[in-house]
Amino acid sequence: SLEIEVCNLQVRLEEVEANALAGGKRVIAKLESRIRDVEIEVEEEKKRHAETQKILRKKDHRAKELLLQTEEDHKTITMLNDAVEKLNEKVKVYKRQLNEQEGMSQQNLTRVRRFQRELEAAEDRADSAESNLSMIRAKHRSWVDHQPGSPAA
Repeated sequence: SLEIEVCNLQVRLEEVEANALAGGKRVIAKLESRIRDVEIEVEEEKKRHAETQKILRKKDHRAKELLLQTEEDHKTITMLNDAVEKLNEKVKVYKRQLNEQEGMSQQNLTRVRRFQRELEAAEDRADSAESNLSMIRAKHRSWVDHQPGSPAA
């Protein structure tokens, strides 16, 4: 009976070992499946990471380009502001010169008008003098013509 019991225990042990082996194989199969799933996830994550890195490099490059462009724009703005300041100074000088020239032009115009008036007055006096001279000559001729011993008398 001890032998039967040993045999039974031996059979049960083999069954337990077989069940344990089958259970272990199932666990191993599940774990291997899970490992494959995790490896696939890792590969997908690596691809996403690589794509993200690529996008990041592009964005970083674009950011550097924009930074350089901003610096160039700042330099250009500074240069243009300097040019505007210089031009404003020139405009001030030109306005001052224009005001001076307008003043001189006004003075010259006043002089020209005065000279025109003086010329007109002088012409009027000359016309009057010529008229008076003609009248005096006419009177003188008439007087000379009426004098005794004159050739016309």
